[in-house]
Amino acid sequence: MVGELLSHYRILDRIASGGMGDVYRAEDLQLRRIVALKMLRDAAGDDGRGRLLTEARAASALNHPNIAVVYETSEVELEGRRIAFIAMEYVDGTTLAALAGGAPISLDRALDIGEQIAGALAEAHRQGLVHRDLKPSNVMMTPAGRVKLLDFGVAHRRTALLAAPDDITRSIDLSDAAGRFVGTLPYVSPEQATGRDVDGRADMFSLGVMLYELTCGRPPFGGTTIAQILESILRDDVPPFTDVQRDPRLPQLERVVRRMLARDPQQRFADLEEVRGALASIRAGGRIADAIDSHEAITVAVTGFVNISGGADDDWLGAGLAETLTARAVQLDGVAVVSRERISEILKTLAGQTGERGSALFLSAARELRARWLVSGAFQRAADAVRVTASLTDVDSGQLIRSTKVDGTLSEIFDLQDRLVQELAGWLRAASVPDRRASSETAVVDAYEAFSRGLLNRSVETFEALDRAVTLFERAVRLDPAYARAHIELGVAYATKADYLSMSELRDRALSSLRRAVELQPESGRGWRELGWLLTAMGQDVEGMAAIRRALALDPDDATAYAAMARALFIGSARFAEAADWYDRALERNPKAGWYALQLAHCAALLRDFDRGRRAAERAMELQEAFLSGREGLAVVGGYMRAGHLAALQERYSDALQYFEREIDFLVRTDHALRNRILVELNARLGGAHLRLGNVHKANALFHVALESFERRVRLGADDPFTRYYAASVHAMRGDAEPALAFLERSLAELPAFTAARARIEPEFDGLRADPRFERLVGLLARRLSV
Repeated sequence: MVGELLSHYRILDRIASGGMGDVYRAEDLQLRRIVALKMLRDAAGDDGRGRLLTEARAASALNHPNIAVVYETSEVELEGRRIAFIAMEYVDGTTLAALAGGAPISLDRALDIGEQIAGALAEAHRQGLVHRDLKPSNVMMTPAGRVKLLDFGVAHRRTALLAAPDDITRSIDLSDAAGRFVGTLPYVSPEQATGRDVDGRADMFSLGVMLYELTCGRPPFGGTTIAQILESILRDDVPPFTDVQRDPRLPQLERVVRRMLARDPQQRFADLEEVRGALASIRAGGRIADAIDSHEAITVAVTGFVNISGGADDDWLGAGLAETLTARAVQLDGVAVVSRERISEILKTLAGQTGERGSALFLSAARELRARWLVSGAFQRAADAVRVTASLTDVDSGQLIRSTKVDGTLSEIFDLQDRLVQELAGWLRAASVPDRRASSETAVVDAYEAFSRGLLNRSVETFEALDRAVTLFERAVRLDPAYARAHIELGVAYATKADYLSMSELRDRALSSLRRAVELQPESGRGWRELGWLLTAMGQDVEGMAAIRRALALDPDDATAYAAMARALFIGSARFAEAADWYDRALERNPKAGWYALQLAHCAALLRDFDRGRRAAERAMELQEAFLSGREGLAVVGGYMRAGHLAALQERYSDALQYFEREIDFLVRTDHALRNRILVELNARLGGAHLRLGNVHKANALFHVALESFERRVRLGADDPFTRYYAASVHAMRGDAEPALAFLERSLAELPAFTAARARIEPEFDGLRADPRFERLVGLLARRLSV
């Protein structure tokens, strides 16, 4: 098979062989990535082939950092044979079996591995999938120490009556009066071994066997034949952990493992999430309850408050509580607080990837953010009566440390929040409790409600939601003109709408709101950052960059401030290399920010740094795919388009077409507010790729679509230098010099450095380079600006 082409995969080498088929390392020629291909052997027959594909399709629904991703299942004809295969994530690392090698590993490492596996299994079980064949050879370890589980839902049946001593860890299938089972000795659970129905607790048993083996260096159940091992699993007690490692936590782990290995599934833990929490608690050792009194740095994530009233119309109250507690916690001495923006991004990402909700989602988000403590809660509202509960959770262990409950009325909401802040300060041993007046809060309940409702709408990136957010923030500042945080959010909403619609009067309103916000609260890093972002977008680079520097002085870890500086250098000054470095710094602080990766890919494309661009585009595409669930709001669009742009610059036009078409598939499934703007560039670039391949008719049709999209936006009042530039590029590729130069001149008037630098190097304008008008318009300006 090596060297063969299977669909769009080129086989590189065989990396594993099993009873049902072989696994190959292959290159995905469409997306330029290495994958693992699992192929079913002909002997498995139609039944085996159908089972492989059905189970793999079910497994492809899983999206968890500790589970190898299933990309695709398919069947192809090759030399008269029908071959079924699964394309999955290629994991560069070693199996857990090879890592352990039959010797004990350190307790900390065993606990870490067990915790990762338990978390992955818990997610699979929530999705209704049981692994059924968990064993060390199905667990990969990356060089960074991350677990990747393989073969989810692809445990197949084999028949074997006897096995040699070196063959007792192969998947087997025995038939008897009780039925059939799938599993691997010696990791199979008693219920699997006796043919009973299984659920997630069978996987729990298998993990218990693995944890015992990792810790003690030997399996808990002995024997040299299948019959002996089955007898041991069904009859023998688990040997003690005595004298295997000198660690005071060993007895705790032994109790957990013994419970996981209970023969009766009802005597085991309720689920793998409970196991994960127990392992995390042991790994944390004695610090869980005592750490609050230590001198360690404290990082807090205030994730959210769940509405348990039943009416979605009250959801605004949860948004307001989380926003206020975050703002007040920032002022606690010795406490670092994760920003609401960062938390919102992570909550949205994880909800799309895992489907988690409520407390499970909040804990996952806090872990992703590497917070030390999680503050979360719930609220109930009945008429005017309000009850709020809040809790403090140790993120590592998942253990609840403190909780409180406050009751009152909606008119007393600010007093209720004060009481929660006092409790939080006490929990964290803060020296002082912040004054509400110092945190840009309001004392007007209706303004607070309008602001909180605006936040809910602001988090949904659609035109309709953005319009509602603007109206609500306008109401908030009308009810309380000194409400600094409402002025910030109103300014951001105006600026966002201005970006989507390219309407200068909205930028003027945004500027007025943000200037007022920093007057009211000059210590607001976010206020200065948003002001700087807007000023640079309006071409006022000197004042804008000064505002961004002030934001960074107030909050040196604000990833968005780094991105704002990058954007000022990229768009405002066409200093592409410096901008790329600032985007790298932003991504270091927020690796999940797809927009940063997208812009970095664009910088790299213009620098012709294709390796850097490819890595950034791959990150953007990965984050874009995470939101294909259809949930509201998308973190990034345009990742595939940027990958296509990079491919076209390398004259890989067929690859570029595939990326561009994938982006179109994505855009038709979303109502993201940037969709129509992106379609102008996308159709221009797609037409350009077809033109280079000689598909002139197709190219002209796409050019027509691009220009129609641009003109439709202009009729709606959305005329901006970016889409004008792409309209100019379309005319240039069509050979229409007059309109191309006219559009280019208008873009240069608003964005001189950025437009001139791009037009000088992008191939879409090759047909104009001999025109002296192009040289006068672009070349002279580019030299004068040194771009």
